Amino acid sequence: MAGKGMLLLAGFLLPGFLLSEATKILTASSLGGSHYLLLDRVSQILQDHGHNVTMLLYGEEFLIPEKNEISYKVISWLPPEDHRKDFNNTFDFFVTEALHAYCSCSVGSLLVSLPFPSLVLSSSPISI
Repeated sequence: MAGKGMLLLAGFLLPGFLLSEATKILTASSLGGSHYLLLDRVSQILQDHGHNVTMLLYGEEFLIPEKNEISYKVISWLPPEDHRKDFNNTFDFFVTEALHAYCSCSVGSLLVSLPFPSLVLSSSPISI
């Protein structure tokens, strides 16, 4: 019986000891501005709580506001030119297709989707 009690006690205490150690955490910010500000704050909090934090910044740093003193490691990475061109081409393709699909709906289908299509599509004048 005492063995089960010790096992239960170890089961409750052991995770606390294991989780109290610092961990290595990688944060990644692919966009600047508010995305960077959020991840900067999260990284600072994690670093203040004893974790080893590294932030990976993709692309240019022109979207990042003025830098305050940071306590974590920052790695800036800019993909090769051919990868950036492929990404831009793919992004442009998806935007073009999305806009084409959005703009290609006919006016008639838009009118039919109105709440009172019979009034809108009526060829005879409506008298009030």
